[in-house]
Amino acid sequence: MQDKELRDQYSLQIPGLLTELKHAAQQWIDQPEQKTFEHFFTKVLDISGSAEMFGQAAIGNVAKSLQAEMSPFFKTDKHPNPSKMKRIIGINQQLLGMMHQPLGNQSSQIREVLFKAKMLDKELMHIIVLEDDLILAKDIKQKLSSTSFEISAIASDDQIQPYFKSNTSCIIANLDNLNDTQLKLMSDMEEIRSSIPLIFISENHSIQARLKAVQSGGQAFITKPLDHTQLLHAIDSLTERQLQQKYRVLIVDDQKSLSDYYASILEASDFEVLAVNNPEHELMSALTDFVPDLILLDLYMPFCNGQDLAGIIRQMDNLLSVPLVFLSAEGSSDLQLRAMSTGADAFLTKPVSPDDLSLTVQSRIKRGRAVYDLVTKDPLSGLLNRRESIRRLDEEISRSRRNNTPLSVAMLDLDHFKKINDTLGHAVGDWVIKYFARSMQLIFRECDIIGRHGGEEFIAIFPDTLPESGQMACKRLKKYITANEQDLPTAFSFSGGLALLNDDDDSKSILERADVALYKAKETGRNKVITATDSPVR
Repeated sequence: MQDKELRDQYSLQIPGLLTELKHAAQQWIDQPEQKTFEHFFTKVLDISGSAEMFGQAAIGNVAKSLQAEMSPFFKTDKHPNPSKMKRIIGINQQLLGMMHQPLGNQSSQIREVLFKAKMLDKELMHIIVLEDDLILAKDIKQKLSSTSFEISAIASDDQIQPYFKSNTSCIIANLDNLNDTQLKLMSDMEEIRSSIPLIFISENHSIQARLKAVQSGGQAFITKPLDHTQLLHAIDSLTERQLQQKYRVLIVDDQKSLSDYYASILEASDFEVLAVNNPEHELMSALTDFVPDLILLDLYMPFCNGQDLAGIIRQMDNLLSVPLVFLSAEGSSDLQLRAMSTGADAFLTKPVSPDDLSLTVQSRIKRGRAVYDLVTKDPLSGLLNRRESIRRLDEEISRSRRNNTPLSVAMLDLDHFKKINDTLGHAVGDWVIKYFARSMQLIFRECDIIGRHGGEEFIAIFPDTLPESGQMACKRLKKYITANEQDLPTAFSFSGGLALLNDDDDSKSILERADVALYKAKETGRNKVITATDSPVR
């Protein structure tokens, strides 16, 4: 929604805000108690936090003056004396008079945030490798190509610009072969500064080399001899390859005009946004179905305050690490600190500038996702770990029963994996696990949930899926791996067991049934997936 449209909508709401403010002030004048004062104060906050944001700076400034006069008495045992009460009433009368007048608009320019991560969905990611060691460059190219990257290996920094593509997502450069002038030219490239992370590799382990890399715009530093698993992990982390969905922000604010305004700013920066204006009836379903990366929470709302809602949110295990950011016109640092004691991560004071909002949300989500990954991801495969896989399975079982839709679960196991480790070494075994995980992510749907159950065993959860479709997905996976064997250090296969959720299942029982089917596949020759209670399917 355009900025002008939002300002126009706000102008249409002025009469309603005026009536509410006038009524709340009169209630307090007639009954000067804490309850009526707090109600009056929240109406002032609604205006001071929104007026300037929608082009009504003069009204916003007067409302802020009124807020400053009233703030010392909010949520305290103190009451304004007759002189202070008279001053509050006088400023409020001035505010009411201004809101009666015709409103003019003031232009406010929304500037774009500089750094925006690329979202390529299923498109093959392109990586530029700047390395003059031809043998190492060839090895990097082969390893990364086998995990579904498009690689361009170049020997000179002046070749970088011509190799940029729309899907270029990362640059890997040998720090040791670049002088200060070359590093400066690289760090000044608009593409690198705006959206493409830079990974340096080096034989130098010193802090001076690392400092040089950071000052040149490097976001990761890997020492030689090169560990390809570590390199792949760095690429995943910086490009968020495992999390290609947009950043998801939940806005909880009883004022629709404000939530629309925040949403327009964040959507312009490519965030996915859901607004809740009636938390009493909409919040719980939004938390369950939307699963936000960050929650923007108004501090003062009619149903209950944001601090109480933050307490409710922090009771939910899957939202413990989700950043909470309070939004309020509240200027008291003491009240801000008290509000954040419930578990909020930041406090933005209204009116919030577009850049402040976008940068705060983006940085908090990136940090929140990094922490979430440490807790929920298997470090080798990049898939969900066992605990998180089972938690997600419990969620999907509940959703399946609530929506009356099918749910299939597969247990997949790499065949003869111990032999691969014993004969070719653990480095090759680790690469096979990485490749298998990457293949599942490429072949299975985005809505499918994949985890490493332990060792060489994996779990795949297929929502809204019957076993026949699950079998087809596993066959596509087998076909993909077989077709790319020439790019791998060793050929391998997998076996699996597939089970459909029944009326009596919980997560433990459906996994047990899938596991029994898996062992039947192992006993009858491997390299196949068997559906529980069904005949083997090759």
